[in-house]
Formats: sequence, C-alpha cells, structure tokens
Amino acid sequence: MEPNENISIENQIENQNSKHFLSLHISHKGNQKSVHLKKGHTLAICVAACVLIGGCAISLGSYLSTKNDLMASEQELQQIERTNRKLEQNTKALQNENNDYTQNIEDLQNKAAELEQKINELESMKNNLNDQLNNISTNDSASTEIYNAVASCFVEPEPTTPNFTPIVTTSFNKVTSLAAQLERIDSKLSETGTSFSQVATNVTETLSAYSDIPSGMPVNGILSTRFNPNGLSSISDGRTHKGIDISTRSKILPIAATAAGTVVEASYHDEFGYYVIIDHGNGFTTRYAHNTENLVAAGDVVKKGDTIATTGSTGQSTGIHCHYEVSLNGVYQDPMDYE
Repeated sequence: MEPNENISIENQIENQNSKHFLSLHISHKGNQKSVHLKKGHTLAICVAACVLIGGCAISLGSYLSTKNDLMASEQELQQIERTNRKLEQNTKALQNENNDYTQNIEDLQNKAAELEQKINELESMKNNLNDQLNNISTNDSASTEIYNAVASCFVEPEPTTPNFTPIVTTSFNKVTSLAAQLERIDSKLSETGTSFSQVATNVTETLSAYSDIPSGMPVNGILSTRFNPNGLSSISDGRTHKGIDISTRSKILPIAATAAGTVVEASYHDEFGYYVIIDHGNGFTTRYAHNTENLVAAGDVVKKGDTIATTGSTGQSTGIHCHYEVSLNGVYQDPMDYE
C-alpha cells in the first residue's frame, strides 16, 4: 500500500474516534474488542447511575426512618401497655378499697343499731328503777332505811375526759377512725351496762330484802306434803294440811324468812314443835315449824333471806323437814302460789 493511502486510513480512523466520547478496549483470549460510547450515551449512563444511586440512598433513608418510627411506635406501645397495667392495678385497688369502705359502712350501721339497742335497754332499766324508787315513801323510818340502802347501791363514777380520734384526710380513714371510736364507745357502754346491771341487781335485791310480800321457799328441799286445807283424799295423804312440808332428806339446813317483817312468836308447841311466826304488816303472816332450833325471838325485825331457824323433826313429825304456812288476813294460802 502506498503511504498516502495509509495516511488516509489513519485519518478516517481518527475521524471515527473523534465521534466517540469514550472507548473501551476489551481483550479476551488474544482477541481484542472495542466498545465505543458516544457522549450522549455516556451522559445517559451517568444520569442513570446517579438516579440509581440517588434512589438507593432515598430508599435507604426511608427504610431507616421507617425502622426508627417502628421502634418508636413499639416503645410507645410498651409504655401504653405499662400504663394500662398500672391503671388496672389502680382500678383493682380502688375496687378493693370501695368494697372495704362499703363493708365498714355496713359494720358501722350494725354497730350503731347495737349501741342504740343497748342504750334503750339501759334506759328501760333506769326507768324501772326509778319507778321502784318512786314507790318508796320517805315519811317513816322503815322506808327511810330502805331508801338509804338503795341509794348506797349507786356510786357516782369519776368524770373522764373523752378520747376522740383526730379527723384524718381520706374518707376511708375517716370511716376506720369512726369505727374505732364506736368500738371504744361500745366497750365503754358495755362496761357501763355491766356496772349498771350490777347496781340494778343490788337495788332489786335490796328492795326484795325489804319486801313485805312472801316469795320463794324458806329452804331448799323436796315437796313432801302439799297444801290441803279441806282434807281432800286426792291430795297427798288426804290429811288436812294448812301449809306445805319441805323435806331436807335428814339434813339440818337453815330456814330463811320469805319476806321482811317482825317476829311475833318464836316458841314451842306440841304439834308444831319449835316454830316461828312472822307478821309482815300487810295482812300476811308466815309460819315455820318443826324446827330443831329457833334463832330469833319475838320482837325481832327480819329481812327477806335472814336465817330464823334450822330444819328439824320436833313436835308431831316423822322426819326432818320444814312445815311452811302463808296466811293473808287470816285465810290460809297455798305457799306454792308465792314460789
């Protein structure tokens, strides 16, 4: 080939190369290939690469942001769950407190009802005592003695300073405090009631000791012969009997007056043996017969329950016992009616 032709070919190749922006030469197994990229193609590839990289960056940023948001949401959900559990615990505690409060209210109502009943009982007892005391006249010496005996049963309690619980802040504590205060009042009221009952018993016993109406039996024993003033054959052994016989089973026991009064007879009789008769001043008289020994004399003043003799078998008697008679205005009464 001539030199001019070579130059022309080289010029053509240079002209073709000048049209390409980028040329890549690849060798593979001794073969060489060339890849030529024009400026527009290179620019498009760069733009595509930038878009791809930018898209990946945006996607990665979006992924990280979404992940952070998800983690924040999970933490918020956990916090909400913890708050919800606390609310449930508080709700349960409030429910228990409400149940306790309701129970305390019911207990207070029951306690108030019990206190009211005790107060009513004490008031009724006081009124009964007042009625009994009002029936006692202080015009004569005997009634004055009774009145003084009854008055001695009462002891004025020492004044005490009430112990109140300070008012606290919560309703539940107020109820609890009130319950404790009511408990103290109930305890104090019980003590007062016991003391008042003891005083009432003392007053009753005192009034009974000075009572002039026979009541009860003069001795503990077994009823061996009943009251039979008309001698009916269907009663006991059919003998006329103006009183009752109380057997003490061969034991000599004390005989007590069944009412207050004055001893009018304390002597010996062939039929009754040693006997005592007490005049109670209101038409009632009582006789205690077949005694081993009389322990009072005519003119002695006795109270109900005073020992006046001991059981025996003197006079017309078949065993140790007490023959007891009750008479009202000269008419014999069945002592069992005054038991």
